[in-house]
Amino acid sequence: MREPAREPIFNLPRIVLLLILALTAIHAARVLLFSNEGDAELLATYAFVPARFGFLLNQTAVLDRLTEIARNSELEGQIAQYFLTYAPPGRLWLTPLSYAFLHGDWTHLIFNSVWLAAFGSPVARRFGSARFLLLGAIASVAGAFFYFGFHRFEFAPMIGASAAISGFMGAAARFVFQPGALFKAAGDGYEPPLATLPEMLSNRQTLAFVLFWFLSNLLIGVGGQSLGFSNAPIAWEAHVGGFLAGLLLAPLFDQRRKL
Repeated sequence: MREPAREPIFNLPRIVLLLILALTAIHAARVLLFSNEGDAELLATYAFVPARFGFLLNQTAVLDRLTEIARNSELEGQIAQYFLTYAPPGRLWLTPLSYAFLHGDWTHLIFNSVWLAAFGSPVARRFGSARFLLLGAIASVAGAFFYFGFHRFEFAPMIGASAAISGFMGAAARFVFQPGALFKAAGDGYEPPLATLPEMLSNRQTLAFVLFWFLSNLLIGVGGQSLGFSNAPIAWEAHVGGFLAGLLLAPLFDQRRKL
């Protein structure tokens, strides 16, 4: 008599599991191997600092903002100047993507990993590993520059995979609420088509999910610190940019469509 097949402990697509392990390894290395000074150098080089891009567009405005910060607090002025000037200019264009691989603390990493597992998994299964990674990269970049649009003179570094994960949430919203999606999850092979934007507006479940997502992100972004969700400001604008990228670009990454 054949023994029933054993379910894997982690029933996640391999690419999602590997990505979570990579994020964990990077954070563990920062905690265990980097001094405070070394970690600050890492953040100054690979985190997304809006003012560095703002400096390319309007040097005078950025320097005026830096002077204003220094007048209020000499220490904060020195920190702002450090994040503005430390990193080699040639690595600036890596930061709209590299920031997504860095996290503020273990809580930040665990929180993002849970959401990555929940929403990245259906997207990875449907789009395939390569398209899944490419969509996440584009959502990260979209989130970074959407955030930049609201904070052109911000010197504080932004880090975290939330924009990429928001992109997976936006992409998943195009198909997880479609009729028959539960049967696909059960493994019968049926794969519902992606919903068009008009179809999403007429689907109560999809519309409720999208509205709840935007409302919760706005509330957490505005009051996250006061409510104890985070010790640092939450870059909700980056989440919105990533979500919109995933929502709008999902049809380009669907495996039904040939690249």
